[in-house]
Amino acid sequence: MSALLDTPLIPWGTAPVQRRAAELVAAHAEADADAVTGAVTAAQDAQLRLSGGGGLNLYAGSNVLSPRVRAAHTADLASRPAIGWPGEKIQPALGPIEELEVIVAQQLRNGFGGRFADGRFVTATLANLAAYAALAAPGDTIATLPPSAGSHTSHLADGTAGVRGLRGSFLPVDSRSGEILDAELVDFVRDVRPRIILVGGSVIQFPTRIGPLRDAADRVGARLIFDASHVAGLIAAGEFPNPLAEGADLLTFSTYKTLAGPAGGAAVTNEPEVAERMGEALAPVLSSNYDPARLGPLAIATAEAVEQRPAWAKRTIELAVALGERLHAHGLTLLGADRGITATHQVVVDAAPWGGGARAMRALEAGGVFVGACRLPHQSVGEEAGGIRLGTQEIVRLGAGFEHAEPIAALIAALLRGDFADAERSREIRRSFGSDLWGRPAPCP
Repeated sequence: MSALLDTPLIPWGTAPVQRRAAELVAAHAEADADAVTGAVTAAQDAQLRLSGGGGLNLYAGSNVLSPRVRAAHTADLASRPAIGWPGEKIQPALGPIEELEVIVAQQLRNGFGGRFADGRFVTATLANLAAYAALAAPGDTIATLPPSAGSHTSHLADGTAGVRGLRGSFLPVDSRSGEILDAELVDFVRDVRPRIILVGGSVIQFPTRIGPLRDAADRVGARLIFDASHVAGLIAAGEFPNPLAEGADLLTFSTYKTLAGPAGGAAVTNEPEVAERMGEALAPVLSSNYDPARLGPLAIATAEAVEQRPAWAKRTIELAVALGERLHAHGLTLLGADRGITATHQVVVDAAPWGGGARAMRALEAGGVFVGACRLPHQSVGEEAGGIRLGTQEIVRLGAGFEHAEPIAALIAALLRGDFADAERSREIRRSFGSDLWGRPAPCP
C-alpha cells in the first residue's frame, strides 16, 4: 500500500475532524479490491442497520424508500451518459433513457402543477445554481431569507449564489417568528432592486405568503423562486400550498426528503423561457452528465406522493403537531407554539438550555435519537445554531402513530436533561412501530 495513504487526509480540519479522519485512515489500509469490497460492504451494512433499527431518525432531511421506488433503482444505468434534450442527445443508443426523462417530467408536471419540469439535476443546490445562471448575471442581487429564518447555503452570496457572482441581501423578517414582514417589502425592493427573490429552504414550518412577494418582485422585474426541498412531497400530496400556483416563477427542490425519492434535484416552472434557460445552464454548462438511474425511481416516488396510497403526508403533519404538543408539555420551548406548532413535518425546539443546537443534537444522538441543529430567528448572522429541528416524515412511513408522540417526547426530554444516554429505549420505541406502511416488519438489530 502506498505510503501516501498513511498521510493526514484532512490536515486543515478542526481538531474533531482530524481525530476522526486519522482514526478512519488507520482503520482502512485495504490493499486490494477484495479487501476494499469487504470494507465497503461492512460500512454499508452498518449504516443500514443504524438507519433501519438503530434508533429514531427524526432528521428532517431524509426518508425511506417505498418498495416500488427501491426496486426501480437500476445501478447499471448510472454509467450511461445522456447529454442533451430528448431527440438531440450527443451520445448514441439512448432512446429508452429519453423515455425515462419524459416519464419523470410528466410526473413532476402532474405533481407540481407546472407546464415544464426537469428531473435531471444532481442536487437541489445544482438546480439553484442553474436558476442563478439562467435568470441573473454576475453583480446582480439575490434577496433571500437570512440563515436564522431558514435559508440554505445554496441561497447565499457566501455560498452557491456567490459562485454566480451574485450579491446577497436579506429580506426583512420578524425576529421572533422568522416570517417575512410584508409591510417592509415595498421599501426593501425599491432600495435593493434584487434580480431574484428566493424563499423556502431548510426550515419551513408554515406556508409562505407568496402574494406580497409576487407584488414586490413585479415592482422591480425580479424573478421569484421557491426552494421547496423540504416540502416537495407535501405539495405533491396536496397538503401544503403550491407556491407555483400562487405566483412563483420557479420551484426548485431536492427529491429525497418528503418526496421520498432518490437523491437529486428537480425544477418545475410554467414559463418556457425559464425552463429552456435552466436546461441550457444544466448541460453542458454546469454538468457534463447526470445519473439516469434515478429517473425511474423519481417518477414513481412523485406518482406515489400524488396518489397517497398508502397515505402518509397528512399523518406526517398531524404527528409533527402531536409530537410538538407533547414536547411543549414536557417543558421544551418550541418555535411556532403560538401558531399551532407546525404545518409541515418540521418541529423546531430552542436548545439554549442545553448549550445550543449542536450540543443538544449530540446528546440526543448518544441516546439513539437523530435530529439536526438549526438557527433560530432571533440569532445574529454567524452565530452558532441555537435550535434543533425534528422531522416526522420518516417515522410515519416506518409505521409510527399518534400513540408514539408521548414516548418519543418523553425520551427526548429525558435525554436533553441528561437523565441517561442509553440508546436501548430509542430502539425499543422503534420496534414498537411494527410494520411500515407497506407491511415490511421493523428490523431487530
